[in-house]
Amino acid sequence: MLHRKRLVAAALGAALAMGIPSYGFATELPNLSDFKKAMGEDGCQLIPFADLRGRCIEANAGLHAQDACSAPACQASAGVQENQRRREAWNNCVVRRTATEKAFSDTLSRFESLKRVELRGNQEPNRSYKAAMAAISEKIAAGQPGHAQALRNAKSTLTACSGRI
Repeated sequence: MLHRKRLVAAALGAALAMGIPSYGFATELPNLSDFKKAMGEDGCQLIPFADLRGRCIEANAGLHAQDACSAPACQASAGVQENQRRREAWNNCVVRRTATEKAFSDTLSRFESLKRVELRGNQEPNRSYKAAMAAISEKIAAGQPGHAQALRNAKSTLTACSGRI
């Protein structure tokens, strides 16, 4: 444990001395086992940082419900009150999809900060972290086009809905 604390202090000190942000970890480096576990996951579970993973999971809870992304599109025949409800649902969808996208982009930003910090001593953690970050980044990149399209579709539906009210 003492060795880990020294590594943390050295890494954070080096990061601060070089003007590199401490990537959101006030006292501890992220746990390597979280990274290794995340490599085998999909969706929000792919995020190895508990705070960002939690934000992603929260944003996705109920994403495909009738009060979010599964709401029908607005139609003139639905009436003003129903279309207002649908618009609120599509706004909810856009907010949730945007929060999900941000959790993944924040993950990639933290990876960039972590790549700049070299741990002193045993270099195996450096290789392991970097390999895990590369694998996770690849999975995130593979999913980004689909997420971006879903967000564009939700924004388009919201805009069309707003025009009908």
